[in-house]
Amino acid sequence: MPTAGARLADGSGLDRKGRVTPALLTALLARAADPERPGLRPALTGLPVAGFTGTLSTRYRDTTGTPGLIRAKTGTLTGVNSLAGTVVDPQGRLLAFAFLASGSTVPADAEAALDTLATALTGAGGTAG
Repeated sequence: MPTAGARLADGSGLDRKGRVTPALLTALLARAADPERPGLRPALTGLPVAGFTGTLSTRYRDTTGTPGLIRAKTGTLTGVNSLAGTVVDPQGRLLAFAFLASGSTVPADAEAALDTLATALTGAGGTAG
């Protein structure tokens, strides 16, 4: 795993000293999708589903073709927003991604931007919301 730049402060994800890179998050998600590692599959199947469950239940509903194609974990702290998960692209491939925004002052705007990035990976038209 690419651990350069990562720092786990208390394991909760809430400690401001903790740092996880997008590369590490994406590598972990890709590892969980590896057919040779079925024991890790719950890390993916337990993720909220766009337009249906968890923190994504009300997101992506206005995006044509996107509900159900994105599974991701959201993260929000003051000034920090993240979205990491998987998408199914137009060719049916499962792609892992991690998008992090730091210094955000309006959480809803940061979430919308992260949703737009994830939507772009699906190849779906429309606007995330």
